[in-house]
Amino acid sequence: MANINTVRLIQSNQNKIMLYSADTKLTVSHIDFWLDTLLNTQQEFSILVRDEINFQRLVEKYPKLQICYAKNPVDVESVVNAQSNLKVILYTTNLPKNIHLIRFNNLKHIFIGTKNSEWLSQFNKSYRAYDEIWCGGEFVINRIKEEVENIGHIRFNIVGKPHLKEVLEQNDLEKISNDLLILIDSKSKDLLEKIYFTYHVNPNKKRLYLYLTNKNIKEDLSNILKQNGLSDKAKIFDSKDLLDDFAVKASCIIVDLKNLNPYLLSYNIPIIVYIEKESDKYLIEPRLLQEVLYCFSNKNELLEILKNLDKDNDFLKEIRENVSNQFFNKKAILEDKFIVSIKKCIN
Repeated sequence: MANINTVRLIQSNQNKIMLYSADTKLTVSHIDFWLDTLLNTQQEFSILVRDEINFQRLVEKYPKLQICYAKNPVDVESVVNAQSNLKVILYTTNLPKNIHLIRFNNLKHIFIGTKNSEWLSQFNKSYRAYDEIWCGGEFVINRIKEEVENIGHIRFNIVGKPHLKEVLEQNDLEKISNDLLILIDSKSKDLLEKIYFTYHVNPNKKRLYLYLTNKNIKEDLSNILKQNGLSDKAKIFDSKDLLDDFAVKASCIIVDLKNLNPYLLSYNIPIIVYIEKESDKYLIEPRLLQEVLYCFSNKNELLEILKNLDKDNDFLKEIRENVSNQFFNKKAILEDKFIVSIKKCIN
């Protein structure tokens, strides 16, 4: 394959925005994460990737989009020159190859990150190269300011996580469900038995929505439910693409440490975490999450937590909403701050 491919650029294009990824493994998922948001701006844009395998995958997946591939710095320059109206580059990852674009001083360079980059990335002085960093909330701004010196010139813009808008809008609807959403990958049958016990002695719980990827646990649970005439009370799923559909129906979430993620906060319901021992709680990252979790190690502890929640005794609700807002600023999301900011950048 050639070192450059721009054939999908529209001739005489009016692109003012280019979404960029130099990742060799996760480019497709990074582009997927932002694509709907960029389409919602109703602005013409292009996509530039640096890995030819990911380029081919994206072209197959989105044949109508203006997707380009450039291997070397001179190829990157050719892609930029083919878009005379270009004003803004949106960076999904912070990698050494980014310098091939950042050197264009006439363009605005904005780091927007990926789905989980705000709590997984290691921030360093290379982030000083960007003009702006757009982020979900105050959490990542505080992280960057703690870890990187001399960043006074960077403009931080809180835009939230735009893809959460529909979830937040549904959260504003009154929930009358006592359903449980359960996310576990644990191979331990002990955890399965704890959850089953709690459900069995809790008639207030209407339905279980279970994300399970372990084949043996799925089979064990299906058998238990069937033997006790509860098959119609549970929905087992193995794709996290369905998570939103079930979370908006649930009154709380039971999760193991493997599946614990700040995004669970966006559902605005109690999060109950299984830990094998008390000290496990203090290993949870980001540490901010430790403040908002109900933790259990045995079935009686889980039952006690659920009984309190059934009585509307959710004493972590206020702090949970505050922490959630630090990760995903609700006002910015509902007011389409990302889209508004993009339009300001290019006009």
